[in-house]
Order: sequence, then structure tokens, then C-alpha cells
Amino acid sequence: MEKVKCEPCKVRYRNNVSIHWCVICEESLCSDCTENHRSMKISRNHELIDINRMPIQTNIADQCCFKHDNLPFEYFCIDHDVLSCKECLAESHRSCQKVMSVDIACKGAKQSQSFIDATELVDHVLETTHTIGKDEQDFIENIVKEANSVKTAVRIVKEEAIRHIEALEKSLLHDLDLKKDKIIQKSKTTIKETEDIKKSTKDKQDIFDLVNKHGSEKQAFIAVHAYKQDLTDLEKRVTGITEKSTRFTISLNPQKLKESIHSIGSIELSEVPSNIKFVQKKKCQSQMPIVQAQSMPQFVYKQDLDTKNVRIYGMTINDNNEVILVDKMGLGRILVYDKNDNYKYQIETKHQPWDIALIPGKNLGVMTSYHEDVLQFVDFDKKSISRTVSVKESGQGGVAVLNKNIYVGTKGNINILDLEGRFIRSIKTKNEIETPWFMTLDKTGNIYYTTRQLLCCIKSNSEEVYTYSPPDNDNLWKLAVDNNGYVYVAVQTSGVYRIKPDGKLMDIVIKNENYQNSVGICFNIQFTKMILSRGNTISVFNQK
Repeated sequence: MEKVKCEPCKVRYRNNVSIHWCVICEESLCSDCTENHRSMKISRNHELIDINRMPIQTNIADQCCFKHDNLPFEYFCIDHDVLSCKECLAESHRSCQKVMSVDIACKGAKQSQSFIDATELVDHVLETTHTIGKDEQDFIENIVKEANSVKTAVRIVKEEAIRHIEALEKSLLHDLDLKKDKIIQKSKTTIKETEDIKKSTKDKQDIFDLVNKHGSEKQAFIAVHAYKQDLTDLEKRVTGITEKSTRFTISLNPQKLKESIHSIGSIELSEVPSNIKFVQKKKCQSQMPIVQAQSMPQFVYKQDLDTKNVRIYGMTINDNNEVILVDKMGLGRILVYDKNDNYKYQIETKHQPWDIALIPGKNLGVMTSYHEDVLQFVDFDKKSISRTVSVKESGQGGVAVLNKNIYVGTKGNINILDLEGRFIRSIKTKNEIETPWFMTLDKTGNIYYTTRQLLCCIKSNSEEVYTYSPPDNDNLWKLAVDNNGYVYVAVQTSGVYRIKPDGKLMDIVIKNENYQNSVGICFNIQFTKMILSRGNTISVFNQK
């Protein structure tokens, strides 16, 4: 550490080296000044620490008001939870009832909730930045491994195409490297930013630790409020990183070489949010926080849709709040109702439909079939089935769409396809002989699916999050998940259950009456409108 000059000696134009630092006075002292400091009545009880332990930022708490020529903070307004100088008091707090001097307000500051919150926030930010950095490094290693796997796949495809595709291979590998480097550069940028946050937070931690162990109550109180905005900014930066943090996977999407020799494939990136989440601590404040219980929405019956001779299981609502139902009666059809629940039109299907999902950003949909192992693609602009794709063992399987992937329930698996219906990979489910017959995904990429008597939540790598079984072995049908991770599932003889994010039953939102059955459910984007299928009748519920 660079030698620090004694500050009292500087005033007297002496050039002595400091050996101690006074936490209270925030001054470095040489041996002579240390002895004088300890002998004076006003400073003999001050905490002196070794000069090597002096913090980088020696001004622990900015005790001056930048608005009014660096006047000292002498008052604290409880009403506004801010420090004030004399001018601040006259300008902004004249009518405030709860104003006291800092010397009185700072009593017990180290034991206050605000100081505890500040130190906990520092620890929380440091812990999260460490986790982010480690996760990003692991992610880089995985991306490199995946890129190497893709290179191996490229070489295999290359062998099938012999010499004709060597030039195309070079182009493809170049594209792979560009995308890999772009992903890695993004992660390195995140690491660099988190290191910056970590350094800034560590500085604050040193200060709070020092004040906590050696400082005065006044310094603790001043530190909390002087650094309140800095801590809030650090918290927002970490929150911004975690909210925007996404994960890519690299895979090869090969073309059929015999049909299309001009290309051997393309490098596909699949992006999902990372698993790291930063849960913000409560804001630092002098008053005790008021904790408000989360109010869950309740729904009341509005009306039934105008339907006749139908059997509805699959359903959804598009961005225009139009209700879309799939009816398996006869040869099958799609029924569309406007946002006011009035019938608009229908589309005849090629196979009896089972479940339906919409493709984001396009007026298109994809359906599984009741008996056949076939996906049916729906063009709502042309009001027709545009094409079909065979998917083995997908009959009575659920379907969902997230980003650029289609998820289809098959026997013992969930198949992931691209938007053209081409197979990418599969995810093993809990029961290898049952087909996930309804499914949905949340914004983090978690997959929720039902079999007859089991609701499962899994991650995209097959890792189980939770499972839920209804009482009395009742049958589970279609389900939906809100933005907070609460699952609404149609339970055949009971009604609509609301399942908490930990997989436990919260309540029964809608109870069946008069021997009714609940089999299908969907919500609008705002989650203010629920559509519930009883099989042959469709009921509309509005949020209270």
C-alpha cells in the first residue's frame, strides 16, 4: 500500500507518514499525532485502526448538502425519510411534523432495520454477482462444447455430401463461429459489468463493515441514507442483468441433402432466460415496511357461448381477444368468437382436432389430432388447414409454442420441433407409457403438462420442478399458467384448481355444480377473462 501522509501534519507543512486512521474523524495520523489524539478528551475514545485497513473511500458518509454549498446535514425528516441541512429544512420541510436532529435520530442506527437492510443488500448483490459470473463462465464452456458437437455433426453431414459440399461446410462453420463468438462476447460483457457492480458493492460493504464494527451511530445513520441511492442503483443494475439475461443453445438444423444439395444446414440459436433470478430486497428506509398480502384474482360467471353439438377440449385466445375452440365432433372444426363472445366463423379440419396453440407474431396455429399422429397447421387469414406433418405417437397429445419452437406431447416424451414441424430433440417425461395430453410453458421456459392423474412442471433439460396429484384420483385436463407461476388446471369432476409455484394446491377457483365436468381452460393475455369448457358447453368468466 502506498504510504499515506499524516493529515494534521500536512496542515503544519510537515511530511510525516501515517500509521493509524481515525474512523470517527476520518483522518490519517502519524505516531505523534496518534499519541496526541489519544490524550485529548474529545478524541480519546475514538476508534483508531491500522493505516493498512483504511478504506479506499475514506469519506464514509458525505455529511454535506450538495444543494446548499456543502452545508452539513443536521436534521432528519421522518415524513420524507431524508437528511436535511438548515436550508433544506427551511425550503422543503417547513410544514413537516416529524423532524429531528441527526444526533437524536441516529441513536440505535446500527440496530435499525434500515442498516440491516443495507448490509443484507450488499451481501445479496455480491452473492448474486458471484453467481452470475460463475454461471456465465460455465455457460461459455457449455457453448464451446455445443459448438464442438455441432462441428462433429457438420463433419458427419459433410461425409454424406462428399466433395460437393466442402465449400458449403466452410461457410457454415464460419457462421457457427460468428454466432458462437457473438454469444460468448455477450456473456463476457455481462461478466465485465457484474465485476464492475461487484467492485462498487464491495466498496460499500467495506464501509458498512467498518461503520458496523468501529464507527459511530451517526456514521451508520448517515451511511445508510447517503448511500441509499447508490445501493438502489446497484440493485437496479443487477436486476437489469438478470431480467435481460438469456441462454442460447447451438444446434445444427440440417437440410435433406438429397432434396437440397445447395445447403448442408444452418446454425440455430435457441434463446431462453437464464435460471438466475435476482429477488430485490426491500428498499432501505427508516420506517418499518408495510407488507401487503398478494391478492389473487377471483372469477365470476358471465355467460355461455353460443355452441351446439360440440365436444371441446382444446382452446386458446389470440392477441385480439378472440376465443378459438377446437371441436372434435364429426370430422372436426375450429370455432372462432370475437372479443365480445359473438360467433365469427369456423374452419373445417382434415382430422379430428385435440389441442391447439398459436404461433406468436403470425396469424397461424398448430393442432394435434384426436386419433391420428398428425399436426395440422392452421392459416386463420385463409381460414383453412395449410398443411399437415406426421409426428409419431402424438395422437391426443398436448401442444404449445414458445419463441421459435413447437412442443408436442408424445408417448413418454415431449418433442421439440421448429416452426416448420421439423424434429429438433425430445424431452423425457415422468411416465414413459403415458402421453402428456395438455401442456403450456411459462416465460422462463418451464414446461407444465398433465396426464390423466398427474400435473408435472419440468425444465427444458427434463429436471423435475414439482408434481401434483389431485385428491380422489380425479382426472386432470387442460391447464394455463399466469405471469407469476400460478397454474390453473381443469379437474374433471371438481372444477378449476389453482396451484402455487411450489406445486401445492392454493384454492379451487371454480367449483363444479350439478354433475358438471371441467375439461378445457384458457385466459386472455391480461388474465381478466377465463374460458372454461364443460365438454359440450363453453362458459365465460370475468375477473371480479
